[in-house]
Amino acid sequence: MDVAEKLLRSYVEIDEDGDGRIWSWELLNTLGRAGIMPDDPRVRAALDGVRDAAGRPAITPYAQPVQLDFDTFAEVAQHGVIQRTLTGDLAVPADEFAEFAHAVERIHADLLDERSGEVADYIPTLRDADPEKFGIAICTADGQVFSIGDTADEFSVQSTSKPFSYAIALEQLGPEEVHRWIGQEQSGGPFNDPLLSLSRDGRPHNPMINAGAIGTLALVDSGKDQSGRLATVQDTWRAMTGERPQLHGATFLAERDTGFGNVAFANALAKVGKLYGAGPTDRRAPEDATEFYTMVCSLTMNAERLAKAGATLANSGVAPLSGQQVFSEETAARVLSVMGHSGMYNDSGQFSNQVGLPAKSGVSGNVMMVVPSKRMAVVVFSPRLDAVGNSVRGVEVCKRLVNEFGLHPYRGMSAGRVAAHQLGGQMNEADKRAELASAADRALGGVARAGSGGPAKVAATDGTGVAVKAADTERAGTAGRRAGQPGQQL
Repeated sequence: MDVAEKLLRSYVEIDEDGDGRIWSWELLNTLGRAGIMPDDPRVRAALDGVRDAAGRPAITPYAQPVQLDFDTFAEVAQHGVIQRTLTGDLAVPADEFAEFAHAVERIHADLLDERSGEVADYIPTLRDADPEKFGIAICTADGQVFSIGDTADEFSVQSTSKPFSYAIALEQLGPEEVHRWIGQEQSGGPFNDPLLSLSRDGRPHNPMINAGAIGTLALVDSGKDQSGRLATVQDTWRAMTGERPQLHGATFLAERDTGFGNVAFANALAKVGKLYGAGPTDRRAPEDATEFYTMVCSLTMNAERLAKAGATLANSGVAPLSGQQVFSEETAARVLSVMGHSGMYNDSGQFSNQVGLPAKSGVSGNVMMVVPSKRMAVVVFSPRLDAVGNSVRGVEVCKRLVNEFGLHPYRGMSAGRVAAHQLGGQMNEADKRAELASAADRALGGVARAGSGGPAKVAATDGTGVAVKAADTERAGTAGRRAGQPGQQL
């Protein structure tokens, strides 16, 4: 079936009463169910030519509804993302996206009562954060968006800036030069451990720990003044997300005034000749490097925008809304690789075992997980942290989504069956029977089946007919542990 036939079929499906015309809100609803929102700039541009009798734009979120004949519909549907939506050619097909959004909604509700952990308290802006805030946002390579909860609330990006700072350095200097100064290995210790941050040759172990991020940003626009360097970083974020992040002054000043450990890292790098651009007698270079790093960590973000940045990495460096190639495919791959082994502080190994996907967290309570196989990113904002500085709810959301949809890349043979029908997989009859039996076992949770000497139980469902895993129910009540504070900022 060619594109024209698919669009005609889509028009007929929307035109339920068969009168040859559809309402504008029916088209917007069709796009919205696939995750393409009415305020998406690509949708606004596509619909800009549709005018009412007075010549005003007729299809906006707040305009009076108008009816479209097929010719007008076809003209609008020629635009890229609208055509891909109506022809079923999105990164995640509409029905599968709806299933994923439904799961996110349910997980969010399940974890509202999860109150393990504590907010970071080493500076006022983190200490005073509302610990009840909780939002989850997802974005695909095509800009399909779903969010629930506090996803528009601003927070300082903190350490989740590190993958993108690394990407900027790679784009400017190339991997060979970058890795003359910064390593690519796990540190084996916390992000701020003074004993484990530098390898034998003096390089920071990787760009995801504080020493590595300071050294990485020293590579970016070296020789320019601080305002120009910060503008480069802000412009990169704007290219990914559509909005320019602002520097949160109170956070920056507090981080700068308490960042003695970070200054020590920069001085250690300079001492062994591993701080790019620093001469042997340049006493200001370590201070400048630390200040620039602190500025970047203090940029404001929210979960929805951060999900768009994550989707840029998931989409081989192409921004989901603008289509701009922000980073090369090689750069995106290198960044995801390092995130995969070093993105979750000192729990990176455990997270990799349990989740298996690249992710990065920040002590403001954000977690960004990238799902390369589905070309999407998931971002959680919840300020309560565990003992190593990761959001308790954020980590649990990642675990549940991976388990429910079989997204762990090394456990696909079994976990992938659970929701193969939901995210694009196919199951033969034998697989279906095996999964049905497995679901029954999970639902019974060890209780004897009818006819075997004990009472039978009916599996609970999530409203879609899919059995809810007993493990998920248990985790909702027990997830996380009462945590201490991370040792130092950022």
